[in-house]
Amino acid sequence: MRDDLAVFWQNNMRARDLFYDLLERAEHGAYDEDFLTQLASYRTAAPDSERADIFAAQYLLHHGDAETALLCAEQAYRRRPVNYEIWKLLAEIYARLDRPLDALVMHGYAYGLYLAPEIPMDLIHRTGTEGLNRLSVAVGLGMGAPMVQTRAVLSEGDCLQYIPDAFVGEHLPLTPPEGSERCWVGAYVENAFLSDKSELIEQVRHTEMFVDKMQRDFWFQFQRAAEVRGKAVIEIPEGTAVILPVAGTEKLQELRIETEHQPPASAYLGKWAFSHFRLTETTQLTCASDAPYAVGTPIRLGHSPARRKLVLNILVDGLPWNIARMRFPDCMPNIARFFARGTIFDQHFSTSECTYPALPVIETGRFPHHTQIFNERSSHPLPLAVKTLSECMKDLGYHTAAPMAPNDSIFCGAMRGYDMLNVTSWKHSSAEAVDRTIMQIEAFDETDQFLYLHISDVHPWNAKGFKFHPSVETHLPLAQRLFEADERVASVRLPKLAIYQEQFWQSLRHVDRNIGSLLSYIEEHFSEEEYIVNLYSDHGNSVFSTPTGGVVDVIGENMTRSTWMIRGAGIPEGVTASELTSIADIYPTLGHLAGFPVPADIDGNLPAVFGGKARDAAYSLSIFPGQTFRLAVRTHEHTLRLETQGLLDEDGTTDFAKTKAAIYPRAHELEEGCELDRADLRAFFYPRAHAIVRTIANNGEFWPAMRAARPQWFGEK
Repeated sequence: MRDDLAVFWQNNMRARDLFYDLLERAEHGAYDEDFLTQLASYRTAAPDSERADIFAAQYLLHHGDAETALLCAEQAYRRRPVNYEIWKLLAEIYARLDRPLDALVMHGYAYGLYLAPEIPMDLIHRTGTEGLNRLSVAVGLGMGAPMVQTRAVLSEGDCLQYIPDAFVGEHLPLTPPEGSERCWVGAYVENAFLSDKSELIEQVRHTEMFVDKMQRDFWFQFQRAAEVRGKAVIEIPEGTAVILPVAGTEKLQELRIETEHQPPASAYLGKWAFSHFRLTETTQLTCASDAPYAVGTPIRLGHSPARRKLVLNILVDGLPWNIARMRFPDCMPNIARFFARGTIFDQHFSTSECTYPALPVIETGRFPHHTQIFNERSSHPLPLAVKTLSECMKDLGYHTAAPMAPNDSIFCGAMRGYDMLNVTSWKHSSAEAVDRTIMQIEAFDETDQFLYLHISDVHPWNAKGFKFHPSVETHLPLAQRLFEADERVASVRLPKLAIYQEQFWQSLRHVDRNIGSLLSYIEEHFSEEEYIVNLYSDHGNSVFSTPTGGVVDVIGENMTRSTWMIRGAGIPEGVTASELTSIADIYPTLGHLAGFPVPADIDGNLPAVFGGKARDAAYSLSIFPGQTFRLAVRTHEHTLRLETQGLLDEDGTTDFAKTKAAIYPRAHELEEGCELDRADLRAFFYPRAHAIVRTIANNGEFWPAMRAARPQWFGEK
């Protein structure tokens, strides 16, 4: 590609010709010296392409060197973890290296997206229950934990089947960080009989109704825990105290507890429900039955002057700041009053139009093309080497908990640093969230806490079949109460209807009333130097947008102009910052304020208001397989807008040879006739856009099997 600024993008034809030459040789098994010569030329022409690593691995595997082939294949996987060719290759390599569980997972990824190749039964027999559980996640969607539509089971006759289910009363089959227990999945119970939820789940867990609908109102609780039988000894150093979470697997499961000073006595556990015990000396637990029970990781009590007593992140899902700021003190008086003593970012942008790719950006400081979390149909996790925000806070000694969190960021690993998570699919009410958060703060007031609260009151939902606020329904004129709605329209593309807008404003007042009570509680119980409170959104919404050419602009300002305000220790007071910021900047900002190390290779930036350097541009991109790729690069005055003609493949790549790229005044994005043809603007915007696009461009090099599997996208049979 030439960076001559005459056109936005030109493919590297030399690299493309070499790719197809290598592809033809590989299809014929011609892994000879000429293949190596062509491969070396291809690496020179396309040094950053994962396709060179795929060809290298194929060559090495053909010649019997599986170990070196693995190095190449895993390097390709790190760059492109959603790729059919890489999955098939790794499945074969792992099988040759006698790593059946890893081979099975790769087969699962491939089968989940492409229904091919068939899952080898010998791998299932060799890996047993763990293999079936890992396969269940690999084959399924990236969202929804602990729910799975595809629980892998062996039926009579040794046939592999997939059934709807939930991982509950067991560990979630995900690899935890080194030195950490897996998450054990229980039912969330508070001020209720311990086993009622589990008995209900038992009745409905395998039904489509539960997996599709009922679980929206069902809360699960994840705790890091070891599953034990019989006796467990909890070592407590002298002079320390811990809180120990314990859950049973039977109704009224008797647990005998004794210490040096506490004679044996019984507690009764609920089935799949965690109870807590305060321990101040080494304690022996003994279950009266043979049934297992889950012993959580002890939560050590004590404050440190190096930490804040409370760091609270509040995510208000789908809150566009450019809309909310129009009525900020009126519709959000409590939130406005609280953050008037902090910093409010006025030019804050999301990288994405929806939650699934946006949350990992917030939690890692890395853009979606670097996290590679964008395909909702793939369940691959973030590499363990990528430290999440909660992992960093845990390393500092905080008790990390999410009193209310979505279930769509569990499988991908974005939430893996939390000691405790309460999750469900989408019903995240601010009223319930506040109650839970205050209970959490009070229960663990002898620890330093990092809490995450995700609420969805203002998030719009398709009106067809949706119940609106009573005040919305009763006050709207009949003409605005009646509407046509297509139930297939996703929330990111909802039309500009009065009922959606009124629902937004009513929900925002509801959020302010509830969150306001939590903020008042914090002010009453903590000094300014004892806390940090972040309130932000992951994206905006479309219901205030006028479609362009009949199509909602999914990366327009209404969809990507996000909210971010912060108050507490070390935060300038009474500042409205006009500098450009990104949701990726929350990670390095907390690193700066809390004191954890921030990797140099992240996309996040420490804002100038905190002593960093102001961004020169903010980035929003839409990477959704089966749709065109879209990019917005924004300054205060101008925006580069880009859209490909071709569609994104499942691996998030597309051909940029035919791409529309234009620069506009920011107030006139995508308006016909407002394009700016200036060399100075191209010189600024093109290199920044190229840096994003290089990771997504496939140079017109297509894997035939992947293209053929999606004829509805690529017009191929």
